[in-house]
Amino acid sequence: MKGKKIAYLTINDPLDKRSWSGITYYLGQSLVRHGWDVDFVGPVVFPRWLDKTMRAMAKLNRILFRTEYATKYNLLSSWYARRVFRRRMKGKEYDCIVAPAASTGVACLDSRLPMVYVSDATFRLISNYYKNDFENVSPFSRWEGDWLERRSLQRSAAIIYSSQWAADSAMKDYGIPAERIVLMTLGANMDRIPDRSSIFEKEKNPRLTLLYLAVEWERKGGKIAFDALQALKKKGVDAELIVCGVVPPEEYRDADMTVIPFLNKNKEDDHRQFIGLLSSVHFLILPTRADCSLLVACESNAYGVPAITTDTGGVSYVVRDGVNGYCLPYDAPGSAYAEKIAELFADKERYHGLVRSSRERFEETLNWDKWAEGFQRLYEEKIAGS
Repeated sequence: MKGKKIAYLTINDPLDKRSWSGITYYLGQSLVRHGWDVDFVGPVVFPRWLDKTMRAMAKLNRILFRTEYATKYNLLSSWYARRVFRRRMKGKEYDCIVAPAASTGVACLDSRLPMVYVSDATFRLISNYYKNDFENVSPFSRWEGDWLERRSLQRSAAIIYSSQWAADSAMKDYGIPAERIVLMTLGANMDRIPDRSSIFEKEKNPRLTLLYLAVEWERKGGKIAFDALQALKKKGVDAELIVCGVVPPEEYRDADMTVIPFLNKNKEDDHRQFIGLLSSVHFLILPTRADCSLLVACESNAYGVPAITTDTGGVSYVVRDGVNGYCLPYDAPGSAYAEKIAELFADKERYHGLVRSSRERFEETLNWDKWAEGFQRLYEEKIAGS
C-alpha cells in the first residue's frame, strides 16, 4: 500500500525477533514487505522510578495481602507509554495505528487515528486460562488488566484475533460487536521458507521420529510426549523422540530420546541444525496444556510436518484435523497420542497425503504474507475513509 503510513505501536522492541515470540517482528516486517510505510514507534523504555514503583507495589501486595501484583498490566505504565507515543508521533502524518498485543501501551492513548488491535487472546481469557501465572494475582491487579483491555478494544476501529476462541471472549466479556472483529491466523516466524520439493525427504527416514519443540516442559505437555514414546515402543514401533528447546526433569530419560537444550536460529550453525531437524522428523508432538495459538505448528507445516497436539485454547484454529495434523482431547493420555501417530505412520499413502496437505495449509494460510494480504483487505473495508 504505497503512500499509506502506519504508526506501529509496541511497548516491546518491534525489531527484536524474541518480542512476543517473534510475532511483533514478523508481523511488522510483513507489512513493510507489502508496501506499507511503517513507523516503528516502540519500544517504550520505562524509567527507573516507574520500575521501582511497580516493584514496591508487588512487594506491598505480598506483605499486606499475600497476593501477587501483575506488573505488566498497570495504569501508570499505560500513562507513561501514552506520553512516549505522543512525543514520537508528534508532527507526523499517519493513516492508521497498528497495535499488536499492546493493551498497556494504547489504552490511555487519545489519538483520533483509526487503530487496528492485534492479539491472540483477551486479558479475561489469559487470566483465567494460565492459572499458574494468575491464580494468586490480587483483585485490584486483575481489575487494572481488565480495564486496560476494555479501553484498548473499545478504542479500536478493528480487532484482529487469531482464533474464534479469542473473538468469543471479546464479544462476551467486553461487549465488542462482531462486525469489528476479523479472524486471521498468525504466520510462521521464519526467514527462509524451505523448498516445497524438500518436504518429502523425511519419508526416506525409516525410523518414526517425533519432535517436541518447546521451551517449557510441563505447560507444553512434555510428560505426555514422553509417555507417547514409551507407548510406541511397547507396541513394537521403532521410534525416537527429539526434545528441542528445553531440558526435561531428571526422571525423563530414555535411550531413544535426544535432548537439544537450545537452538538460536539467528546463528547460522544452529539454523542449519534446526532445518535438518524439521526436514527429517515425521511429526511434531506437542500435547500442550495451554496455548492461545500454536506458532510452532505454522513452522513445522512449512516443512510438511503434521502437528499432533491438544484441542485447547486457540490451537484448533491453527491445526485442522486431517489437514495439517490432529488435535486430541485435553485429557488424552500419551497412549492416545501413540495410537494416532502409529496409525498415521503405518499407512504410507495417508501419511504422504498429510505431509502434502500440511505444507498446503502453510502456503494457503499459515504465513505472514497471507496475513498482510488479509490486513490490506481489512484496511480497505473497515479503515479507509473512516
